[in-house]
Order: sequence, then C-alpha cells, then structure tokens
Amino acid sequence: MRVVYRVMLQRLVLALGFAVLPAAAMAAPSPAPDQVHDGGTITGKVVTIDYQNDTLGVAAGARGRIAVSVMPSTSIQGRDSAYHTFTDLKTGETVQILSSIADGKYVAQIIRIR
Repeated sequence: MRVVYRVMLQRLVLALGFAVLPAAAMAAPSPAPDQVHDGGTITGKVVTIDYQNDTLGVAAGARGRIAVSVMPSTSIQGRDSAYHTFTDLKTGETVQILSSIADGKYVAQIIRIR
C-alpha cells in the first residue's frame, strides 16, 4: 500500500512539475536584446586620429564632431578603389563612414575616403 501511494505521489509531483515548467519558462526574463544597431552614414572631415585607441574624430557638419571607433575588421576604401589601412588615413580628408552603434558608441564598418 505504501508503494502505491509513493508511486502516485511521484506521478503527481512529476505531473505538476511539467505543468509549472512552461509557465516558469514564460515568466523568465528574456536575454537583453543585442545592443548593436545601425548608426547610419557619417560624412565629414577627419579632424583627429588616435592610432593608439583606434578612433577617429569626424567633423560631420550639423551633427557636430563624432568619435568613431575603427576595428580591425573595418574596410577602408580609397578614391582609387584600393583598400587601405587605418594608418593611411590623414587629418583633413573627407570620409564617408557606414557605421553601427555598439554600447552607445559609433563603430566604423566601412570607411570611404572621398
């Protein structure tokens, strides 16, 4: 008799566990959404270059001065359609930057020297 009650109790607990599991899963907070999104196009003159911190300062007209991080994966294209490195950029050059925003900071995906 004790065995029968024990088996019934185990089945009841198991059944309740499966009934509560989906509700608990729905109530659990979902992970934070990806913090990276489109930053648009930034066009302007390079006013500062920080090679040690891999950042550019770009005077972008009405948008003001924008700090842009340059990653190793950033594609840098010259007027001659050739690819360049970060160290090829010079202050005073006009650039068009296709960017993303990660953690509130602009990140260059593609830099076109104009």
